[in-house]
Amino acid sequence: MTAPDASRRAEGPTLPSWVRPKVVFLLLVLAVLAVYSEMAFELEWRTAAGRIGPGFFPRVVGGLGIVLTLVALVQTVRAPAATDETVPLEDEVGDADLGHHPVPLVLLLAACVVLASTLVALGAIVASAIFMVAVLTLLNRGHLVFNLVLGLGLPVALYVLLQTLLNSGLPEGILPRF
Repeated sequence: MTAPDASRRAEGPTLPSWVRPKVVFLLLVLAVLAVYSEMAFELEWRTAAGRIGPGFFPRVVGGLGIVLTLVALVQTVRAPAATDETVPLEDEVGDADLGHHPVPLVLLLAACVVLASTLVALGAIVASAIFMVAVLTLLNRGHLVFNLVLGLGLPVALYVLLQTLLNSGLPEGILPRF
């Protein structure tokens, strides 16, 4: 018996090269998503009125979660072990910039409260559009056209998707149903 063989036996059995912390984590996430999806498929996906039921979105989330986790798992197993386990030390990265923006944080929280309190009265489109335009104006200054297009277009697109296509029953508010 040579010296390298003796040291290898002294260390104990070695694991396959694909068994790494990230792979084990992704396998655990996959198991949780499988249980979640199984529970989602036990729920009704349509109500008696023809609207989407309590099982619709959990099925979508569970299915997409499983697919994305499987893709990440395959990429992680195929990747070399040396490159995906290196994490820079905190000293090398520097300090985090936490807690230096209290005014935008308070304004964003206030906008969320206003959205929640006006959603039923104004309706999904109007309240969401006001919220989006206000928040984008606060956080994305200098891009007025982009903020308006996104702030008005996204609520309308979500309303068409959720109300018209999925018949989910969003608040109408001051606008007539279209």
